[in-house]
Amino acid sequence: MPEKFESLDMKKQKQEIIKSLEEKKFFILKKLEDEIAVLGFEVNILDSGLSLLPIDDEDIDEDNFQATTALAELVIEEIHILEDTAETALENLMIDKLIYELSILIKALKTKYRHYEELDEFFENIFDDVVDNAELFTDNQDVELEALKGLMPIVQTKGLEDVIQRYEVNVLVDNSGLVGAPVITSRDLSYSKLIGSINLTPDQNLSVVDVLGIESGLLHEARGGYLILWAQDVIEASGAWQAIRQTLISNVVKIQNPQAGVNKTKYIDPEGIVSPVKIILVGNFVINQLFQNYDPEFASLFKFNVDFEDELPYCKEIVEQIGYKVKQQCEQERLKPVTCEALLRVIRHTQRRRDRVSTNLSPIYKLVREADAIAINFITSKNIEQAINLNRTMFKKLTKSIRDDYKHDRTLVNVRGRKIGQINGLAVYEIGEQMIGQPVKITATTYKGRKGVINVEKAAGLSGNVHTKGIEIIEGFLGHHFAQNLELGLSCKICMEQNYGGVDGDSASSAQLYAVISSLAQMPINQSIAVTGSINQFGEIQPVGGVSEKIEGFFEACKQKGEILNQGVIIPYQNQIDLVLSEEIIKAIKDGIFHIYPIKRYEQGIELLMDESYQKIEARVYEKLKHLSKHHR
Repeated sequence: MPEKFESLDMKKQKQEIIKSLEEKKFFILKKLEDEIAVLGFEVNILDSGLSLLPIDDEDIDEDNFQATTALAELVIEEIHILEDTAETALENLMIDKLIYELSILIKALKTKYRHYEELDEFFENIFDDVVDNAELFTDNQDVELEALKGLMPIVQTKGLEDVIQRYEVNVLVDNSGLVGAPVITSRDLSYSKLIGSINLTPDQNLSVVDVLGIESGLLHEARGGYLILWAQDVIEASGAWQAIRQTLISNVVKIQNPQAGVNKTKYIDPEGIVSPVKIILVGNFVINQLFQNYDPEFASLFKFNVDFEDELPYCKEIVEQIGYKVKQQCEQERLKPVTCEALLRVIRHTQRRRDRVSTNLSPIYKLVREADAIAINFITSKNIEQAINLNRTMFKKLTKSIRDDYKHDRTLVNVRGRKIGQINGLAVYEIGEQMIGQPVKITATTYKGRKGVINVEKAAGLSGNVHTKGIEIIEGFLGHHFAQNLELGLSCKICMEQNYGGVDGDSASSAQLYAVISSLAQMPINQSIAVTGSINQFGEIQPVGGVSEKIEGFFEACKQKGEILNQGVIIPYQNQIDLVLSEEIIKAIKDGIFHIYPIKRYEQGIELLMDESYQKIEARVYEKLKHLSKHHR
């Protein structure tokens, strides 16, 4: 547009107006010179006006001077009128040019956006407003108006800036450079973050309407694409579910004005924007059920459930993919490169099973980030080990207390010798993100009576439902296995010694059965072997959780009670695949001073623990039960 005002045609027209003015001024002044010369005066043209001088040095005739002055004043007034006329002509020329050029631009815009009726009205309003304020525009090339982006001529007065602000367009979302559909994700899910907001400047009041204060929300940015959110964030953010719900139901995003409740006559009330968007919530089964219970319409709003694997096979391809992700992390966060050995150590540390890898890479990223603070040039496996140990610092006080209890016999655990009716069970405690395993002495006493198997923990109110179920299974096993031809005349008490905080789970049920068998057969159990695993009524050993931590806990207890020498742990054979042990334990196993015994049935367990054939052990148990039954009649 500025070039239009400096075109040859415009310059020619302006020059003609100025030339006409100068010619008229020349003739008027020439006429004045001729008329006052007769009166004995001449005119001198100055920047400040006209100066009258006598032609001769004779005395000035007062009447002639008065007449000359009157003529000069008339001429000055006539020149002012000519200049005003010329100025008006120049202004009209500029305004006509402005209207002409603006009409062409507005017409082009209306043609380009002809499918948007609202924009057609918007362009008409711009045209009318520019015409109404045309006097604010000039062809001064020294100042450019950037806000109009070429639509308007050059600004000379500051008053135009306020006018121009009314024409500015607030582009909420610019996807002009986007390839494909937008994919948006965020952890900040406040109500205004989702649906957008209207920001008012500190000096802004309700009478000022400024659309530039409107900001888009995530639901605008994901329009026509996908919005991926963590379901847990939706639950925790106030108003987030309300915003998502109303958008999915109405298919419209409506920005709420913060001033709407203050003054109902003066506030911006943006129209709702149709926003077809697909929302993906990422969460676990529990959160999915929580949503369905909370909102009956949840299932209709989220029609498809996709269940992703939380673990993948541990193989070369998966390790390479994890390595690529870790490399990306290092580049994005400017971390030091990770060596192959360090990567394998990180993966092994986060594994729950040695043949599987978790798809949750957050623990891996966290450990790499922590190891980077220790590393020099590269993140090595040693740095990873150091980071792991530093993570355990907060548990050192607890683990030190546990070790001291073993060392000073405050926690009674035998890791050598043989005992009747006593066995080392294994428990695991979860503290934050850490799991700590430790041995627990389980004792069983048997005697004549009809009370059956008594759970001491249950009697003391310390037994959970699953633990109680495990005790009932033991009683079922004894009845099925030994009482087909006799009536059990047995009372038995099972106790997890030094347990004061409650117990649950059935992972100790096989160890509890072995203690009962030992008591009945009066055959001692090898205390250097600890046991974990649940059992069913038919003597089959069943898998349990936390096996690696339990083994490490018993290994540590053995160290505190003296040197590691031929100790071991009996585990369910199904849990072999879950073992992810420390380098120290692996070395001890290789050196033959520590052992892992995977078993399928209880017979294998009692033979390992009592160093006798299960037939001999069962025969002694049967004789004892037969004796108790006989003497109880």
